[in-house]
Parts: sequence; C-alpha cells; structure tokens
Amino acid sequence: MREKYNWQLSNWPNFTYESDGLNKTIAEYTKISSNLQGQVSQLDQENKSEAYIYLMVEEAINTSAIEGENLNREEVRSSVARYLDLDLSQPKGIFHKEDGIASLLIDVRENFTNNLSKEMICNWHELLLNGQEDYYKKMEIKVGDYRIGPVEIVTGTGDYQRTIFEGPPGNIVENEMEAFINWYNDTSPLNEDSDHVPGPIRSAIAHMWFTSIHPFGDGNGRIARAISEHALFQDFEIPPLFSVSTPINNNRNDYYEMLAESSRLEPSTNITSWINWFVEATKEAQIDAKDKIDFILKKSIFWDHHKDTKLNKRQEKIITKFFSFGANGLIENGINSEKYQAITGASSSTTTRDLNDLIDKGIISQTSSGGRSTRYNLVFVDEKPVFNIFPKGENKVKMNITLNKIAGDIQRNIDFHQSPNKALDRLVKKYKNIANENDEYLKKLDDLISGLNDSSMSPK
Repeated sequence: MREKYNWQLSNWPNFTYESDGLNKTIAEYTKISSNLQGQVSQLDQENKSEAYIYLMVEEAINTSAIEGENLNREEVRSSVARYLDLDLSQPKGIFHKEDGIASLLIDVRENFTNNLSKEMICNWHELLLNGQEDYYKKMEIKVGDYRIGPVEIVTGTGDYQRTIFEGPPGNIVENEMEAFINWYNDTSPLNEDSDHVPGPIRSAIAHMWFTSIHPFGDGNGRIARAISEHALFQDFEIPPLFSVSTPINNNRNDYYEMLAESSRLEPSTNITSWINWFVEATKEAQIDAKDKIDFILKKSIFWDHHKDTKLNKRQEKIITKFFSFGANGLIENGINSEKYQAITGASSSTTTRDLNDLIDKGIISQTSSGGRSTRYNLVFVDEKPVFNIFPKGENKVKMNITLNKIAGDIQRNIDFHQSPNKALDRLVKKYKNIANENDEYLKKLDDLISGLNDSSMSPK
C-alpha cells in the first residue's frame, strides 16, 4: 500500500521535532502563565467565578465554531454556571449541544490531576453528544465508544468532494488508542519518573496523535482540543484560565492546513511545523486570557466605584449590555441614542434625559460629533494595582510571604476539589519543607486542611 498518511508510515507513531526556536516561545509561555496565575490568585471569589465562566464559555463557543457549529452563548453560559453550582436556574428549552460541550469542559477540568484512560475519553465523547443519540444512531455512529468502521474527512460538495484524510481501519483503533494513552500518561508531570516534555509541546503532540487516529465517528476535533487542554492543565496546581480554542478559531484556516500537512508526512513523522504553530497558539491563548481577566477587573472596579450611584432600570440595563459581550461590541464601538431606545424601549425625550444624566455622573462620555452621529462610550475607572509590592526585608519576612502564597494556593485547591488530590499533596509537602518544623506555621497548615479526612496530610 502506498504510504499516504502519517499512521501508515513504518516509523509511526515516533513523532520527531527540532527544538530550535521553540525554547524562546516556551519561555515566553511560561512567563505569561506565571503572571496569569498570579493575577488569578488576586481575584476575589466572585470575580474568579466570573472569570472561570467567561473563559469556559469562550472555549465552548470557539471549539464548536471550529467545527462550523454556532452555539447559543447565553445557554452555554447558563450550562457552565449550573455545572459549577453557581446558577440554579433551569434551561428554557432543549440545548443539547450547549449543555454537552459545557459538561465536557467541566469534566476535563475536574480530571486534570488524573491520568488519561479509555473510560475517561469515551465518557467525554458521551458527554459531548449527550441527547443526540438518535441522530448519530441513524448515521451509524457509536456514542461513547471507539468506532469499528472506516472514517474519512472530505471537503467540498457534490462532484467537487475530495478526501483529505482517512483514519486507521476500525479493527486497529483500540490498539492505537492504547499506545497513545500509555505515551500520554508516561510523559505526564504527574508521573515522577517521566522524561519531562514541556506542556505546550506535549499538548501539540497529543492533539496530532489523537486526530491522526480519529477514534470516533464524530467529535474528534473537540475531544482532541479537550485533551490538549488537559495536557496543558497538568502543569498547574489548579486548572488555569485560558481557552486554547480561541486563537485556533481566530486562525482556523491555518489550523486545518497545518493538521492536513502534518497528517500526510512522507517519508517521516517530523511535526516541527505543527508544534511551532500550536505552541505559538498556546501562548496567544494565555495573552487572550490575561486581556479577558483585565476586563473582568475593570468591570469589578467600575461597579465598585459606582456602587452608590443611583441609576434607573433603563440605565442599569444599558450598562449591563455594555459589559455583556466583553471588551468588544458596545465597549469598543459605543452606542447612539437610537441604540439606547432599541435596547431599553425608552422614548426619544427619555433617552436624552437618561444619557445626559449618565454623562453628568461620569458613567459615559460623548463623542465630539453632534446630531445622529453622536456616540456614547463607557468611562472606565482608573485601575488599582493588581499585585502587592513587598519591600526587601529579612528572611522571616520573605518566608511569611512565601508561605502565605502557598497557603493561598492550598485554599484554592481545596475550594475547587473539596477532596485530597495529588496537586494538594505537592503543595502541602512544599509548605512543610519551607516551614521547617515551625509550630506556628504548621498550625496554620493544620487549620487549612483539617476539613479533609486524610491522615497522610497531617502536618504533625
């Protein structure tokens, strides 16, 4: 058989790549990650919850858009909030796709401290396609299990259709996936004996390997990106805040071209180009997340500044609308009087009074142009510093600062998992080593973890 796809090569699946040029991007990614985690640690619980919802909604919207599916943003947000126990409302209709991708993303984050398994991957597939079983049954696609038949990716329609990729035969998918899962867990940072592979590179290889196997009849792209995020998350103590699908969706054509090019590698399995592209995307995902968290902080500071400002319901509605689509939309473009009337239902005279009142209160500003072309923009309050700046001091002061930071990480881990886990074990061990048997510090640690029923975590 003529070698056509990467899985047909004699050296499959021994992926190779050149690290030249990657080290700089990895270093930038690591630096941005550290800053992002520090920024998240400074958020109060309300803003942290909003940030998690915001970024997960972005991931859900974008990973689905890559596959040509346009989801209802409000329903995705509602599903994510419900799964995080932050919203008790019930959906006002049937939204299988929105609920499916939300439940998948939540489960990925809940399992980032666990090794990958067939059961986990198949469960993600079932979560993703939950409620659509009848549709897939007609298409003879198994939900929640590997395919047993052939699979191919085609482009174009009618007489212009052409096959751009064929997956391995169904009878070898099980063995191919077993090899993939074994490699994934062997290279995991959870495995103390593993050879270290930087998270973005491991994530890129995992994505390429999984999509090359194409183990499911549908949903492979979304599951592949979920696995990529799972791989990235394992470098952190708590699930970080970013959406890897956002930069991918922004560069969707390049993404598909890179995947297609790397799946037809002859005569080698060198995927340097793909890894370079994907690692750059992970860095962009971090930058995008930082911008979104900055926006959430701006929103928080805005409402805190105006907490005593009296507004009528129409004014509250328009300000909420300003914030509802993030940093783009109305924030970027502003509104005119006609837009205000359309959103609030106010008359022309009432609109004029409302807008002038908002200007007087320093909430909006008016462009210099007059008449119908006049636009109004939200006025943000000057930001407060996000990070505390500590002066240099004695070792004890530095130790206090370090232990307080680790204690904060422990508390966030407990809040998220509410049960013992490997990441928590590492944090506790790190705390004990720095505390150096100091009773005062160990007492604080004991108070932190006293609610967890695991004697192995006792600081004594």
